[in-house]
Amino acid sequence: MRADQPGVTIVPMPETAFVPEVPHARIQLQDVAIDAASLLPGDGYDTYVKPFRTLEDIHVTAAVLAYLLREARARGWPADLRERLAAGLSTLAMVAQSHRDAPTTHVALAGALHWAAALYDEAGALWATTPEDPASRRWLRDAPLFSVAASARQQRAARAWEQLQA
Repeated sequence: MRADQPGVTIVPMPETAFVPEVPHARIQLQDVAIDAASLLPGDGYDTYVKPFRTLEDIHVTAAVLAYLLREARARGWPADLRERLAAGLSTLAMVAQSHRDAPTTHVALAGALHWAAALYDEAGALWATTPEDPASRRWLRDAPLFSVAASARQQRAARAWEQLQA
C-alpha cells in the first residue's frame, strides 16, 4: 500500500542511540481499503518476512565486513584480521548462493554471523585506540545495532538444527 493512502498514518519516532541518521517511524492503519489486485500472494510472514530477514542478515553483514576490510586496509590493521574479514565475505557469498529455505543455509548463516560478531569485537578494540577519529566514534556508537534481532536469529538457527536432526 502507498504511504499516502487514506487511513495510513506514519508517526515519526525519536532517534535511536545508534545510527541516528536512519529515521524510524511507526505505522498506524485505520480502515485502510486495499483492492484485491494490490494483495501479494501467499502468507506474508512465511513468504516475505522470513526470507527477507535471511537476505538482510546475509547482505548487511557482508556490507559491514566489506567496510571493515576497506578500513583495515586503509588503517594498516593486522594482516590476519584482513584475511579473516575476506574469508567472512567469501563465506557469506556462498551462503547467499544457497537455497534460502534450507536448514543448512540457516546453520551456515548462524555460524557466519557468530564469526562476524567476533570480527566486529576485534575491530571495535582497534577503533577504540583512536577515539578522536570520527569513523571510530561512529563505529563505537553504532555497534549495538549488531545485536538487534539476536533472539530471532537464535530461534531461526535452533529451528534449522531441529530440522536437521529430525
